[in-house]
Amino acid sequence: MNSENNQVIQSLIDEGDAMKKAAEWGSAKINYLRALEEFNSMREVDPDAPLTPEQTEYKKKIDQRLEEVNEHLAQVHREKGMAAFKNKIYQVAIDELEEATRLAKDSNVKFLEEIKEILDKARAKHQNHLIHLDLTPFVSRGDSFKASGNYAEAILEYQEALKKIVNLPESHKFSAYIHENLRECKRSLIRPYLAKIHKSCHAGQFKQAAALLKRAQLLLDQNDSIYNAFLEHLSEKIRLNLKEEEVTDAEEFESPEVWEAAVKDYEEALDLYSSFTVTDPFAPAYTGVNVFEDKFIDSRRKLGKLYKNRADKLCEIGKIERAIKNYKEAIRLLPRADKMFHEAFREMKKLRAQIAIPSGK
Repeated sequence: MNSENNQVIQSLIDEGDAMKKAAEWGSAKINYLRALEEFNSMREVDPDAPLTPEQTEYKKKIDQRLEEVNEHLAQVHREKGMAAFKNKIYQVAIDELEEATRLAKDSNVKFLEEIKEILDKARAKHQNHLIHLDLTPFVSRGDSFKASGNYAEAILEYQEALKKIVNLPESHKFSAYIHENLRECKRSLIRPYLAKIHKSCHAGQFKQAAALLKRAQLLLDQNDSIYNAFLEHLSEKIRLNLKEEEVTDAEEFESPEVWEAAVKDYEEALDLYSSFTVTDPFAPAYTGVNVFEDKFIDSRRKLGKLYKNRADKLCEIGKIERAIKNYKEAIRLLPRADKMFHEAFREMKKLRAQIAIPSGK
């Protein structure tokens, strides 16, 4: 390193010192970095050569100055970050605090821990802010519909809002707010059913009351433990006043619309499958396979699953004979390779064994 190099490096250090004294910390750092760059460029000539005492002194000076400047700048960025956080400008707070973290010494543990605590809060607040912006259109419309008594429309808006926050815990304030409003809207839709159910029961029309109750239960929020318990208690009271054949009708576990759709799909697939005619074997498109087979099997499986689910529910409430009948229908429809086929067959065998065991005398 010649005398000219020494002069350049020393000059840059001196300029940096002057800037630092004038509290122009950013400019001071630029000069120290330029001095370091000049020093490194001189070392590129023979990077493996040992440092001379003079070179060692220059490197020590530059490193000390940079450390001092970085320490001060870390404090400056920390203060800016804290101010931005206080003023709820969270993205600026994050940028400033991250820069403070980068500039701080690794050994300054207390300083870094203090920054991390505020930085984590700023990130959480910023994330909440972004989520809030995303949710606001849906929640605002939902709130407006709810306030005007249009509960069905409000439910649709709240459900769309929930799709935006599927990864948030239910305890989060956004999630809790939407769930609470959704529950209130569903209760508001259920209340007219309760009035009709009471009127039907008073008139002795318990079958009609059971049908109305079933529709009310389909509307109910599954997490609404209060209304669930109330409707279940009401269901028991109605069931006590039903005839045996009426109980059978009332104990449906899927909505009529679901069954109607499954039966319709099955019948349409059966018609297509049955009416299919194999094409000419000499034709280019000939396969020898019924092209509607997959649709037919899929529709059978869906209907079979409904029968199995119904049988499972009947088994749970002790309706053994009805459960066996539904398991038989499920077995008839489900493919033999299907897991549900074997489950239904196994459960049916268990129930038949229970019936065959004579009661003790």
